[in-house]
Amino acid sequence: MLDLYGTNHDPRTWTDPASFWPERFLRREQSLYGFVPQGGGDHLQGHRCPGEWITVALMKAAARMLTTRLRYEVPEQDLDTDFARLPALPKSRFVMTSVSIDDPSRSLEPVPASPISAGA
Repeated sequence: MLDLYGTNHDPRTWTDPASFWPERFLRREQSLYGFVPQGGGDHLQGHRCPGEWITVALMKAAARMLTTRLRYEVPEQDLDTDFARLPALPKSRFVMTSVSIDDPSRSLEPVPASPISAGA
């Protein structure tokens, strides 16, 4: 997983990262290779990740498996997080025990087509 909080709040990249200040992007030079915040720009014009649709499909499949097929226990743990370090992770990380897959022979339902592949 990406550390979105840490990346989006890193003071080496962002002046006053904790402030809501969307105007900060008005002064940035536009470039095909420049950083564009997620959701900024039209993906058909090359301003978003070309792998966005496959990533969304994979995340849906992973979330479906984690919520419907994977069985696990979450023991007591220290989930305090130091947001000053990258990646920002809980002190005990995230611990799962007694992990098993419910009926591993059963396949997951297919992920619906993306707007790109559906011709949108």
